[in-house]
Amino acid sequence: MTAGSWVPDAAAFLSSDLSSSFGGVEFQIAASQVFASSGIAVSWTDGPPLYAVEIVVARSACRFELVQWGAQTSQVAGIVTKRRTMSPHAEAKILSLLADALGTHELDAEHVHPTPPLLTEPGDRVEMGTVPEFLDLLFERMTFCRECPAPTSGGNVLCPCIKLRSQR
Repeated sequence: MTAGSWVPDAAAFLSSDLSSSFGGVEFQIAASQVFASSGIAVSWTDGPPLYAVEIVVARSACRFELVQWGAQTSQVAGIVTKRRTMSPHAEAKILSLLADALGTHELDAEHVHPTPPLLTEPGDRVEMGTVPEFLDLLFERMTFCRECPAPTSGGNVLCPCIKLRSQR
């Protein structure tokens, strides 16, 4: 097997795991091999948060390596990049949540607000922030899906799910 020739197989394995772990979410998986460098790029819009995808990628990489080489080398997980984007629909839902949490109807991106309770954990000190900062924090913590996509194995992931209605 030549260097990197396993990358398309690893990408297919990863694609299957992501699809079965996060039903209803469309992932774009691209395997690339350029000279001595190999990589797998995973991107999706809305769907699960980055931390949930990272769990599935790590689990999938370990399983692929055990099946392919009989050993866990952590070679596959190291070549996977992940990128999540926000749709206008998700942004509108999050901005609505933020407006309610901040007790306002007009969100000013420049105004500094106290951190709303939905962004604080017990024991956190209250800080200040702007709407764009809060938007990013909420997006990273939320799941936008048609089915609850908490991975079925490989760890306990809480799904702070905002369900999207099926387009029927």
